[in-house]
Amino acid sequence: MKTKKMSVWVALFSFLLMSFSSGIVCAETSAATDTSGTMDLVRMLTSQLGVTEPQAKGGAGALFDMAKGALSETDYGQVSSAIPGIADLIKAAPAVSKSTSDTSSKIGGLAGGLGSLTKAVDNANKFAAVTDQFKQLGLKADMVSEFIPVLLSFANSAGGESVMKILQSVWQ
Repeated sequence: MKTKKMSVWVALFSFLLMSFSSGIVCAETSAATDTSGTMDLVRMLTSQLGVTEPQAKGGAGALFDMAKGALSETDYGQVSSAIPGIADLIKAAPAVSKSTSDTSSKIGGLAGGLGSLTKAVDNANKFAAVTDQFKQLGLKADMVSEFIPVLLSFANSAGGESVMKILQSVWQ
């Protein structure tokens, strides 16, 4: 009788251990899948533009962060659903330097209340911030315009034309 009880306990323990282990493997697999799309994007940027992996991640992150700040919550939700791992790219972007941030604030204050000029100034300030981030990554300012078509192409393949157009509305 003791042997039978012991066998049941061993079987139960083994089952629980296997269930727990497979749960960990499944969680790790889904986490890896979430960032595989962004790694495809990073590979596209490094191969097409000749940038390093940190430059690709940081540059894409700077542009996605710009989009996040400019889009509605709904539109950004569509983008982030189509491009899992986008938050990690944003984290890879360097912070905007204080001097660029201060200058953008002053210019924005001067243009306040001037209607359509305010929107143009806001866009210029956003691109000034991205350009600053690119410089911190060792990239020239003109690389921003080279990143955008690659990101739009990736967005189109990952989320379709609607996601691409959402991002296009911010960057062009």
